[in-house]
Amino acid sequence: MSYEQERQKYRPRQVTLLFIAESPPPAANVQSSRQFYYTDRIRKDDRLFVNMMRALYPEAEEISEQELEAHKQQWLNRFMADGYYMIEALTQSQPHEITKKQRQERIAHALPELMTRLKGICPPGTDIILIKSNVFDIAAEPLRAAGYNVLNTELVDYPGRFNQRAFRHKVQGLILARH
Repeated sequence: MSYEQERQKYRPRQVTLLFIAESPPPAANVQSSRQFYYTDRIRKDDRLFVNMMRALYPEAEEISEQELEAHKQQWLNRFMADGYYMIEALTQSQPHEITKKQRQERIAHALPELMTRLKGICPPGTDIILIKSNVFDIAAEPLRAAGYNVLNTELVDYPGRFNQRAFRHKVQGLILARH
């Protein structure tokens, strides 16, 4: 099953908060910290999923990564039930070797297609959190101009090896500020 098919299983009827990351994960057989919607097996370093659950759900902070992964479908069902959804600015996985400038150029080139996809997912006015500087730097203002409510006024770090605490702190602050 493709990543997009996996994602669609967890699409809420009404998206109340949309997260936009940079790019989907690589092929399912490639180890990556970007495996958010894949539930077929426990993955080492599924950082985006683990840190998102810990940012959104206080009880997840005390659960080990392995335990969160073991119950991933239940957590994703809760994520969906709460109206949360995640997509990526790009539709193709990006290799680690490409530069930040190349990533930003690709995101800028893909903005019209992203806007088209957004119209099919959620209406203008929907709350959005942009993840990673590349996405924030390129997409924040065009999304605001299109009527979306981009909650972050600064980048939300991708929860890589060194930014996990900053990611959780920023997402938690943005969630609290919207209520």
